[in-house]
Amino acid sequence: MKLKEAHIQLTRRDMAILDFINDFGFCEMRHLERRFGMKKPIGYRLMHRLIKAGLVMHERIYHFEAGIYLLTPEGAKCTDLPSVSHFAIGRFAHQKALIDTYLTLRERYPDMDWLSERQLKHEKFYDGIGKHGHLADGVLIFSDGRKIAIEVELNLKGKERLKKIFKQYAAQFGFNEVWYFCPKEMVEKLKVLAKNMPFIKIYHFEEGLA
Repeated sequence: MKLKEAHIQLTRRDMAILDFINDFGFCEMRHLERRFGMKKPIGYRLMHRLIKAGLVMHERIYHFEAGIYLLTPEGAKCTDLPSVSHFAIGRFAHQKALIDTYLTLRERYPDMDWLSERQLKHEKFYDGIGKHGHLADGVLIFSDGRKIAIEVELNLKGKERLKKIFKQYAAQFGFNEVWYFCPKEMVEKLKVLAKNMPFIKIYHFEEGLA
């Protein structure tokens, strides 16, 4: 794809990078390295090229943390989603953990399809899933048609709120299972709340899916 305004010929990898960034709203260089198998120097050169073309922005949220990449409105035109106009600082750590979780799932299940929360919202909650309340952080779709709702939980929500979310999942027939990823110290608490709901699986980040 050639952008006359930016005087840049976009490669398939460029397009895949733009899609990846916009699916999650933003990402760090380490996410790009892991997703596309790039060494850091190559990654920085590539991103500098996309920034110079006006398709990507680089911002530093916290001085002591790595900066993030997000798309400009012009860059978002190369994808199926609008650019992110703002994001809640309170969800910054959650979103980074979600990207890490997605990358782990992709490495474990290379043939999977993935619908991000942003895609779900853009596609009007994916065929009704999520219209009646809680929306998953992402949806993992296997080649046999199984759909798994993915949730990342860094901080334990109120007990009643979690029970309500679990009941909403129980009432939905669009998912075969719900996989929760959380810190190790939260696993048992979530398992207690999900008692008698075998379709809800609880994993801690260090454990992964081994």
